[in-house]
Amino acid sequence: MTEACIDLSADHLGRRLSPFLSAALKRPLHLGGWRRFPAGFSWITIGFQATPAEGGDPLELILRIGDPRGLLAPYRAEPEYRAMEALQGQAALPVPRVFAFSDDDSLIGAPFLVSGRVAGDTPMPWKGDAEARGEAQNASLGRDFVDGLAALHAVDWTQTGLHRLWGDVDRATVARTQTDFWWHHAGFGEDAAKAPPQMHHAMRWLRRHAPEAPRVTIGHGDYRVGNFLQQDGRITAVLDWELVHPGDPHEDLAWASLRVFAGGSGRVGGIIDRDAFFGRYAQQAGFTPDARVLRYYEVLGLFKSASMLLSASQRVESGRGRDVRMASMGFQVASTLLELNRLMTEAA
Repeated sequence: MTEACIDLSADHLGRRLSPFLSAALKRPLHLGGWRRFPAGFSWITIGFQATPAEGGDPLELILRIGDPRGLLAPYRAEPEYRAMEALQGQAALPVPRVFAFSDDDSLIGAPFLVSGRVAGDTPMPWKGDAEARGEAQNASLGRDFVDGLAALHAVDWTQTGLHRLWGDVDRATVARTQTDFWWHHAGFGEDAAKAPPQMHHAMRWLRRHAPEAPRVTIGHGDYRVGNFLQQDGRITAVLDWELVHPGDPHEDLAWASLRVFAGGSGRVGGIIDRDAFFGRYAQQAGFTPDARVLRYYEVLGLFKSASMLLSASQRVESGRGRDVRMASMGFQVASTLLELNRLMTEAA
């Protein structure tokens, strides 16, 4: 499938989605006010309104479409929908309200998810946002950031719709499962003929040293500054659940605290001191992270980053992707592999 298969015109989306959403929400709806948002390498994000035919205030909605040319394609909407469905009403972990999803490409040309629109902006530490907010708002944002992750890891996902998708998960295999996923995402088979030697070495190292998870939790997969909305120093919604999976809680902690997301500040996400981040998590979660396991998952995090970068450049080279930003990601491969090697040396 190519991106040309997806007709993003208001007329097409309105005709195809109006009966689908009317059935899902059990009332006739008129759709309009379409507006595409430019951010993101992955899902296409479009805002729109759904107005009840019998009258009343319109719903402010977001349509997320799994772009077949996106950075993490191919996509499925159901895991993201089920995760946010399971988290509705979590006071410490606000997520958008979800209304409907479909993994049937015949409806609009790709998988999609419909959720409520949430007010807020996306903080980016590398743009100096932390300095602009001030210490009081950074402190409250940091607390929300940690508390949301602890709340996520406390959810008993086996009692939610995610259990039907994931089944019973072995604590001993989650690290290797993620290693294998990102190895194959980069486009490498078992023979590794086209893999950079450092990636092959890292893959073997990660498989050999894979720890057993203390417990299997919902793993966001991309929990970091840049993937939530905030207003006045409070998180209003955690976004971007396309990498959700059953995993070790250390994985989200290590990813969130990678220095690449710190904006050169030395803080986690540019907003909270590292000791405070891990200390508050331990207090809120009732679980003290193991430093050795965190180091392992830092290595896995860099391996994952390298996989994304390699996949992006391959998509552009093969014609499967046309986003010029993905082409530029190839320039980051060498520095990422060097950092990956450093982390493996430290972990050893």
